[in-house]
Amino acid sequence: MDVDKLQRINALAGELRKRNMTFSSDDAYKQAEQVYEQGLVQEMPMQETVVLKPVQDMLETRKIELMLELNNKKYEAEFERYRSAINTLALEIQQLKEALSKATFEAPKQKEKQAELKTEVKEDHPRQGKYQPADVDIQKMFYFGSKR
Repeated sequence: MDVDKLQRINALAGELRKRNMTFSSDDAYKQAEQVYEQGLVQEMPMQETVVLKPVQDMLETRKIELMLELNNKKYEAEFERYRSAINTLALEIQQLKEALSKATFEAPKQKEKQAELKTEVKEDHPRQGKYQPADVDIQKMFYFGSKR
C-alpha cells in the first residue's frame, strides 16, 4: 500500500468515528478501506478542507466566547453580592455611629450633682501620739557603728 493511501484511509476512518457513523475504530478503518478499494472516494479539493477548518475555528471561538461570558456573569453576580454585603455593613456602622452620638448627648443631661463629701477630722490615736516625722531623728533609731 502507498503511504498516501494509508493516510487517507486513516483520515477517513477518523472522520467516520468523529461523526459517530461507526461504533469502534476498527469498524471505521474497515469501512474506510472498503470505500477506497471500491474507488468511491474522489479526491477532495483543498478548498473544502480549508472551509471546514475556519468553521470549526469559528465554532471553537464562539464556544470560548460563551464560556467567557458565563464566567463573567458568574463573577459579576459574586461581586454584586459582595457590594450588597459591604453596603449593608456600611449602613449598620452608620447606624451605630448615630446611636453612639445620641447616647453621648443624652448622658450629660442625665447626670445629677454629687452630694458634697463631709470632711472627717481624724482623731489622734492614743498609741500613736502626735508625732510628726520631723520629731524623730532617724539616726537614733538605727546603730551605724561597728558590729564587733
